[in-house]
Amino acid sequence: MPIYEYRCRSCSEISTSLRKVSESKDPILCENCAGQAQRIVSRPSVHLSNMSKVEKLDPKYDKMVDRAMNNTTSADPERILKKMKPLSDGE
Repeated sequence: MPIYEYRCRSCSEISTSLRKVSESKDPILCENCAGQAQRIVSRPSVHLSNMSKVEKLDPKYDKMVDRAMNNTTSADPERILKKMKPLSDGE
């Protein structure tokens, strides 16, 4: 169900309501003054997934991250393996 916005005819307060599409044109009562509110046209809202946000990033950003990781020793994925010592044979 979509969220619709309604403006009160008396106090001009804007209210939101989660309603069925078939009920969207029916007026509602204002939450502020209980006057009659009429549906208004509002901007749509879209929630993007994290993957789609990453795809929209500037390609220069990837290069900057790669450069920063190359200059930082703590970013080396093999740093833990380099610190490991071989296991002893039964000691």
